[in-house]
Amino acid sequence: MFIKTKTNSFVLERAAMVFGPYDQSHNYEIFEGIIYDGQYFFHIEDGRLWLRHVLKVDHPEHTHLFVDGDSGGLQLAENIQCDLMEAVSNTIERLHTMDSMTFLINELLWLNNRGDIKLNFIK
Repeated sequence: MFIKTKTNSFVLERAAMVFGPYDQSHNYEIFEGIIYDGQYFFHIEDGRLWLRHVLKVDHPEHTHLFVDGDSGGLQLAENIQCDLMEAVSNTIERLHTMDSMTFLINELLWLNNRGDIKLNFIK
């Protein structure tokens, strides 16, 4: 789905992600979600909107299958009541219109129950 917003245009497609293995080497989960920019996977689990970095499975019959990229997940929202496509497009639009200072001060600094976040902007 091609989405044009006030500030940007982007493509969102339905996809699946394989997550695991868990404690046993054959134990995996498959999530249905939305792929953005070919490497960012959004899905809803227990009412929470998650974002993960994923890697595309190189197989001609599985064009929309991805595996978790070992990045850990980022929970973006809780108590999602709307359609996944709507939640993702609204989230991306909000992030596109937010500058980095606003994101740091208004979002990251005020996370509930967060410990220290260690960034390295000066290299």
